[in-house]
Amino acid sequence: MIVDDHDFFRRSILLPLEMEPAIEVVGAATSGDQAIPLCRSLRPDVVLMDLNMPYLSGLAAIERIAPQESAPAILVLTGADDAESVRRAFAAGAHGYLRKDMITDELLISAIFTVASGGVFVDPRTFALLKIGFLRAQPRLADEHRRLAELLPEERTLLRLVALGHENEQIGQELAVTAKTISNRLSQLYLRLGVGNRVQAANFALRTGLVALDDTL
Repeated sequence: MIVDDHDFFRRSILLPLEMEPAIEVVGAATSGDQAIPLCRSLRPDVVLMDLNMPYLSGLAAIERIAPQESAPAILVLTGADDAESVRRAFAAGAHGYLRKDMITDELLISAIFTVASGGVFVDPRTFALLKIGFLRAQPRLADEHRRLAELLPEERTLLRLVALGHENEQIGQELAVTAKTISNRLSQLYLRLGVGNRVQAANFALRTGLVALDDTL
């Protein structure tokens, strides 16, 4: 099934799909809200999903389709070329990501068969983007883990309480000091961590594993 709000694009990929004997196009939708009930009724094996559509985005549609019983494999076909879009698509339940400017008949067919068979597909440019982002993140994460390891036990406790959402007065009560003392200690902690406020400190604690996301909810 094809889900895309641009009629020209749907027609442009329809021909090579119809010429492939092993592929049958069972339906099409122009928005995410149309795609959800169609998936339930048509039960396609693979959904080709755009991300940017009116009424209900492709990302929101993926989040609703992926948990369905006998859910289809979802291959994202989109013009979005940033790492965050890729991350969010896979987090929502997508099985593949193919940028529209990378599509060839052969690559599209290959991507469809890959996700239909339970595999994961990422086009070469998107893969390179993800790889670069991953490599860039490594030195920063290593440095943050080093800074965490250098903290004194009481500083780690303070950072953890901040990440858990405790206010200065509450932290002071738990540590048997005044809120003013906590404020001063936080200023020193921010300098050691290289952050500017509580939110950044909390994100630091999450990235380095000092606290888990579930602990903060």
